[in-house]
Amino acid sequence: MKLKGNAEARFREEQRQARQAADVFERICRDGDAERLYDAHLLLNESPLGAWRLAMAKVAKLQRVSADIQYAFVNIWVESKTLPARVGHRPIMAAALRVLMPGQHSGQPSTLYRGANTSERRLRIYRFSWTTDIATAREFAEPYSHPDLSQMDGAFQGVVLKTVAPPEAVLLIRQPEDYYDEGEVVVDPFRLGKVEVVERISVVESDDARSP
Repeated sequence: MKLKGNAEARFREEQRQARQAADVFERICRDGDAERLYDAHLLLNESPLGAWRLAMAKVAKLQRVSADIQYAFVNIWVESKTLPARVGHRPIMAAALRVLMPGQHSGQPSTLYRGANTSERRLRIYRFSWTTDIATAREFAEPYSHPDLSQMDGAFQGVVLKTVAPPEAVLLIRQPEDYYDEGEVVVDPFRLGKVEVVERISVVESDDARSP
């Protein structure tokens, strides 16, 4: 009984820490205190599992945030490639990104590509990061066609996806830059139209596998 009580107490404490970190992040977004946003995101990273989901759920309820907060969050997004996985809930992530990112400004549909595996395609659970550059998409798809992965599960074959995203689906178009420059376009995957497979990446054996 004592062990059970200790576990429950620890769980409650972790919940409290997660709520506290989420509250800090939401308050900074609401108040427009962009200089403190980076430290708030580090606090979420250090908090128990679930803190990021709580924070994004709170932010999603805000009507808007300042341009300074959006700019600061984009920098966090660029550095935090696993952020959607940390949140672990695609609808909450999409709703929060609609607040935290500046959106599409050109008003024109965007032809986008994504390097993925056939599992993502089969399940239609598309991710947030796409690119305007098909060569970049190929680079992201190629690791899924590694011989070892393909032998384990055919779902790991790499594919290049294509969509013509309507303006309302586009949350961020990153400008060309040296820093993680991948032609990235962040989208709300729930607002994409037709997605098609335009390439399937062939399995390429390594030099070791081809050697006698």
